[in-house]
Order: sequence, then C-alpha cells, then structure tokens
Amino acid sequence: MSRKTYTSSDVDVSFDAGRCIHAAECVKRLPAVFDTKKRPWIQPDQANADEITAVVERCPSGALQYQRHDKAEPEQPDPVNTITLQPDGPLYVRRDLSLELNGETQAETRL
Repeated sequence: MSRKTYTSSDVDVSFDAGRCIHAAECVKRLPAVFDTKKRPWIQPDQANADEITAVVERCPSGALQYQRHDKAEPEQPDPVNTITLQPDGPLYVRRDLSLELNGETQAETRL
C-alpha cells in the first residue's frame, strides 16, 4: 500500500489509491478540498479540520485517512460491527479492525 499525504496547518490527509473504490464521498461532500481536476487533488487548507475529518470518515474503503494537529480525538471505530452491502457493489466494513498485508498489521476502522 502506498499512501500520499497532503498537509495543512490543522490536519494531514493521506490517500491510498490502491484502496480507493471511487465511492466519491469526498468529492461530492467537500469539493473545495477534494477536486480531481486540480493538482494536488487534495487541498486540506481549503476547509477546517472538523469539516475534513467528517468527510474522510465517510470514505468507505479507508483509502482516505487523517491526522489532526490539535488535541481532538482520533477517529473512533463504530461501537458494533457493521457490514453494509451496496447495490451491485462492495461490502463496507466498519469496526475496530486489523488488516494484515505483506507481513505487516495495521489498525483500521474502515475497509
């Protein structure tokens, strides 16, 4: 997995293209920050940290993640296991998850 990080003074947003399923939650909900026609396509300085983190947490695959620079709580997993089947599409899984890939384990909240 290769993650690229986009930095602002309030929050860093990282993106893993290999995990993206193009649900477009980001570009629909916060186009000032997530605009595929601009370079870089993620511009976290175009909105406040609360707006950005709310949208990033809607990314169903976890391709988008964030790191806040303030003392706000990090993303919390759903209190119960949640699996949502999308019409003609993937399963969205949410909870306190561990992903093992290439011998490495990482904590996740969305897959």
